[in-house]
Amino acid sequence: MAPQRTMNNISIRCNRDTPRCDKCEATGTECVYPLRKQRTKKQGNDIDEKRVLLEVLHRLKRLEDHCGIEKGPGPDEHDEGSMSVSSVDSETTKIVPLAECRSPISPVVNSILDGIKDAHTRSLLLSNVFCHLRTVESCIFQSERCMEAIRSAMSELQHEEDTQMDESPSAHVIQKEAAKESIRNYFDLYKFEGFKIPIEKDFVLSIPDLMEIPHVQLDTTSQIIYNSILLQQTILNPVPRTGRGGIIRRLYKNCENLSQGWILKRTPADLFAAIVMVSMALESCNSELAWKMLDRALKVARSLGYFSVDGSPEQINGEAIPTPNPTTTETETEVDRNRKRFEFWHLLRTDCLFRLSFGKPTLIPPGSWKVNFPDPTITGVDDEASHFIQIHFLASMRLAIIVMKYLDWIDSEPNPDPSSYDAIIDSYIGEVESIMSDWDIEKLLAMAKTHVDTWFCVDMIFSSYKMLIILYQSKKCNQGSHQLPRPTVDFSRKSLQTFRTLLNNASTAVFGMSLVLFHQFIPFFILCLEIIESPQHDKMEEDIGLVSWISSYTEEVIDERNELKPVMVIMKVMESACKRAKIDGIPHTV
Repeated sequence: MAPQRTMNNISIRCNRDTPRCDKCEATGTECVYPLRKQRTKKQGNDIDEKRVLLEVLHRLKRLEDHCGIEKGPGPDEHDEGSMSVSSVDSETTKIVPLAECRSPISPVVNSILDGIKDAHTRSLLLSNVFCHLRTVESCIFQSERCMEAIRSAMSELQHEEDTQMDESPSAHVIQKEAAKESIRNYFDLYKFEGFKIPIEKDFVLSIPDLMEIPHVQLDTTSQIIYNSILLQQTILNPVPRTGRGGIIRRLYKNCENLSQGWILKRTPADLFAAIVMVSMALESCNSELAWKMLDRALKVARSLGYFSVDGSPEQINGEAIPTPNPTTTETETEVDRNRKRFEFWHLLRTDCLFRLSFGKPTLIPPGSWKVNFPDPTITGVDDEASHFIQIHFLASMRLAIIVMKYLDWIDSEPNPDPSSYDAIIDSYIGEVESIMSDWDIEKLLAMAKTHVDTWFCVDMIFSSYKMLIILYQSKKCNQGSHQLPRPTVDFSRKSLQTFRTLLNNASTAVFGMSLVLFHQFIPFFILCLEIIESPQHDKMEEDIGLVSWISSYTEEVIDERNELKPVMVIMKVMESACKRAKIDGIPHTV
């Protein structure tokens, strides 16, 4: 610590210049430094380094054995602010970018992306476009015509990069009264006990006023929740608003900045904030940040007892999980436990979505939890107003279990027996189709009265369509052929048709970008491939109409959000390739 000189009760810090510091020189005072201890040189450095290395390797082996890690680690356990992962628990660990922690990307994709100069654009396309296509890549990336169309999109995208306008932050803001109205709407929509907001409504309503007081500093968690509420309501508002894209971008940037250096506490509010950050990051096509936020949410959930609702920590994989506050545990009601079960299963489903859509390793390995299904009413009292939420929970969890079974089977059997492969896939297809028939999701969608009800139905039906497309496309009998399986094309067409019908309904609120990427990107590319490969098929006009519509809708959603422009450019050029294929049967080239 630098020495200090005291004069007239004022402490002056020395600037450590030698032989005499500036402060002492100016005042004519003797400059004296405290003696420093000399560091002793460590002996046997070579031996110490070998011992540390061996300990690190043993620790890594135990970690892999415990977590069942085979394909790569999850987000960094030790640096909450880092956007990288660590291969071992050591200060000297090699840091690996998150983008490298997914399963291998097709060489075709890498060759396409080589032409993109901007690193952010390459990362966005790799993480949010081509990752979705890997589940159906056997047909997409083997079609010369389709690949020419995609290369054309890359060339067009490069031109857009060269002429890109300044991306300075938008000045759009939400006025105080409009912000309060959004907060009221949010709390009115989410009254179900399973989605209980862990912050009082009155406090959230006071935030717009508190933010105008210079001396008041709100905690990061409250600010993230506040911004996420405004962002969700901005996206879901069916009334067109000038500058909507700029507002969305500003709110997301607020939360992205807040998340840097954010230290989460073991509280329900921090868990809630981390979960909403997952949704916000996905809406802005930042899948790496979303995965990191999911990992942090799971850490908080584990510390709050979400992983051991129905079993003691010692019973779970032999690992002692941090026990919640004893007072909280003793007073925990069955409603509290049901809420934990409900939220845990949704976290488990989110983990499955990252595995399926982005090729991520699981963050909730088998044996790390013991949580039963909740009573879907949460309180034990059947409430007619929450029927859609209850149905969504039961249907979506059944689908999540199928996704888990499929992914675990693929991971454990890299070269499954060809004689039984299609039979197993057919059994999964049958399970998904039974979910759709048991609940008659399309009929439920027609009965939905509120946007929340509509959203739950949309999530069920589009998740089912997407899984059926993936399963039919993955059958061995369909591989090695450029011809798409008829069910794959039919479900893709049906998915886009349903989405267009929803958006054309004036009483239905709009949906954001994440719904397009998660649920409509695969159907969009499948239909484009059908048009390019079979330009004379019977439903050519209808299919081109659907492709043009979803492309235009995406352009509208991305308006004023320049960071998402690469996604829009790819869809626009694929649309152009389809129209060109109709004219002369060859792909569009630049």
